[in-house]
Amino acid sequence: MNATAPARLRTPDGIVEVASDALDRPVVTAPSWTAAAFGLGWAVARHRREQMDFMRRRSHGRLAEVLGPQAVQADVRQRILGLAHVARACWELLPMSQRHTLRAYADGVNAAAPNGPGGAWTPVDCIAVTQGLFQALSSDGQDVRMVEVMRRTLPAAVVDFLLDPQDEFAVGIDGTVPDVCRSALPDAELKALMAEPPGPAGPLVVSDGRPIGSNAWAVTDGDTAVLANDMHLELTRPSLMYAARLVVGDTGVTGVTVPGLPAIVAGTNGRIAWGFTRLPADTCELRELTPGSTPGTYRHEGRDRAFTIRREHVSVMGGDDVEVEVRETRWGPVVDQLRGRPLVLSANLTDPAALDFALVGLYESADVTAAADLLNDCGMPPLNAVLADTAADVAWTVTGRHPRRAGGPRGFSDSVRDPWPTPRLAPHELPRLVTPPSGHVISCNNGDAAGRTAGLGWNFFPGTRARRAAAALAAGGPHDEARCGALQLDVDAELYAYYRDLALRYTPERAPVPLRALRDEVLAWRGTSHHDEYGLALLVLFRELLREELFAAVTRPCRRYDEAFTYCYNGHERPLRRLLDALAADMVPKPWPGPAAFVVGMLGSAKTLLTKRTGSAEPTRWGSVNALAPTPLSGAPVHGGPPGGHAGERGVGLSGCPESLRVTQPDFGAAMRLVVAPARPEDGLLTIPGSPAGTGPVDLDHIARWTQGKAHPLPMREDTPYGDGVRGPGSLHTPTGRTL
Repeated sequence: MNATAPARLRTPDGIVEVASDALDRPVVTAPSWTAAAFGLGWAVARHRREQMDFMRRRSHGRLAEVLGPQAVQADVRQRILGLAHVARACWELLPMSQRHTLRAYADGVNAAAPNGPGGAWTPVDCIAVTQGLFQALSSDGQDVRMVEVMRRTLPAAVVDFLLDPQDEFAVGIDGTVPDVCRSALPDAELKALMAEPPGPAGPLVVSDGRPIGSNAWAVTDGDTAVLANDMHLELTRPSLMYAARLVVGDTGVTGVTVPGLPAIVAGTNGRIAWGFTRLPADTCELRELTPGSTPGTYRHEGRDRAFTIRREHVSVMGGDDVEVEVRETRWGPVVDQLRGRPLVLSANLTDPAALDFALVGLYESADVTAAADLLNDCGMPPLNAVLADTAADVAWTVTGRHPRRAGGPRGFSDSVRDPWPTPRLAPHELPRLVTPPSGHVISCNNGDAAGRTAGLGWNFFPGTRARRAAAALAAGGPHDEARCGALQLDVDAELYAYYRDLALRYTPERAPVPLRALRDEVLAWRGTSHHDEYGLALLVLFRELLREELFAAVTRPCRRYDEAFTYCYNGHERPLRRLLDALAADMVPKPWPGPAAFVVGMLGSAKTLLTKRTGSAEPTRWGSVNALAPTPLSGAPVHGGPPGGHAGERGVGLSGCPESLRVTQPDFGAAMRLVVAPARPEDGLLTIPGSPAGTGPVDLDHIARWTQGKAHPLPMREDTPYGDGVRGPGSLHTPTGRTL
């Protein structure tokens, strides 16, 4: 594709033209949205056909066919879930208009790459890619299992303490800060648990859920509304997101898609703009079955019931094929066991009626109210949706199918008492907020009163990032594209100030030389997650060791009952701080003799681990441990230079951390950054860590710009004069005055 010779493609609806802008991003002009789907499929397949094959294989458990034995375990897990069967059933349930869209997209893919890897692309393959996104954004049942095991093994007061719904950093969707209640600490129960001698070393107890789902806010000054959305997902090469523009008549839809998905998932149509963040919704159920009196059965309603057996054949390149026998029930497949009893999974992921492609209806939405109505009745992963429109209104609501819940942590569902299928909330019952007095709406995966009241979820991430964004937006000033883009790159890491102060409290200035060296390294930290910071790497490991030691101590009965137990409560920061605040009362896990020995021991262990990881006892620069390492989606190795090399290569130090607005980990971060005012989309900003083609020096250049915080304009038309391809914030400054 090139700007001077657009491709002309014949479709049943008429001719589709696919041009490319100066950055090789497709601009599809079509007579209908169905024809535009054909053009989008054609354009994406020209660049990403191998990636598309990988994504459908990963979702439906067929990676071992091309990657060999290393992929067998992942394939078996997917085959047990039976997502290929779910996808075919989903296809049969889709409205005819959506089937036309998927068929057109598949036809476009096959027209561009008739001999693509893995054979022809089908409409069901589009569903497979969508299922992969569902799975990345949904619970796998571990949090449900956690609650059940805790309730069976721990005092009720300790369970309530460990699953405290109060958030130390709570902030509302409108940016207001609510009061946080203070409840009594169950001192006696916690001390009794900590007094138990530690058992043999095992896997880590604390499981850190990645803050997948992103930051989003929309702000209005009464005249213009601006939307900002940066989606945090796995950093891959090629990049997971793909920029495109679709034009039908007078409407141009511009934004990002995922290769294989026939829709623009975040963007603008010139009247509204939309973006999403993850909603950790309560859409997953586990049921524990009682084995029947004969093999191959389970007890239900007073009698033995036979499992339905589904057999799966996993082909393995260069190895022995694997046969998988899956036991099915009326609630779903048996996915695991607890103390010899089968566990059955039911979830939106395995429900063919929970997924559809109504999202494309946003292309014609005229305002935030119409868009919210559509999204409330849309078969997407449970997500927070943030919206803005040309009337300068902003809105927040949620999307996806939501079971009717009482709210709060749940253990296993009861096979007799809990109704099946689980009743769902009607679309009109889902919460929304339109243009609050604050003039902005914010969602950063954090919990909010509206979502909790509606029973949408309970295992929310804390509001660390949301509160930082709320404070910046409340500070006033013109929140235009440049300022919203700068806020996406904010590297304030205030959460770690608590751990800095804790470390300093137990390492006095006149401490022995080794402790003074640790104190100096902690003091070197200046409050951000900038890649040149010193001290943050030590504080991050210090916090991880503290929480592992403390939570392992108070959940020892859980691990004895269930050796696979993990404490995967995303809101664990508050109970952790409350435990640390209680150290002075000698609430210290055995065998530590007291608070000082415990804190200093954890700090010293953090330094030892850091030295082992870096190979040096010198103070550690944050970027040397938070270094770019994208995942190769094709299974081929990612080629790059040594640490400190070209910014597009593996090893470049990344600014940001999971607790900053600029979320980064070596293989995780903003898969895209979008900022747009629907009234002036030509001034919109878009950054993706990779080029459309996903290979070569151009790809490295796009990754470099992403790491540097530089933004490209939105794709508009093939003759857009981009100059060097950079627009918007360019070099942005942190509150400490350093250039990113």
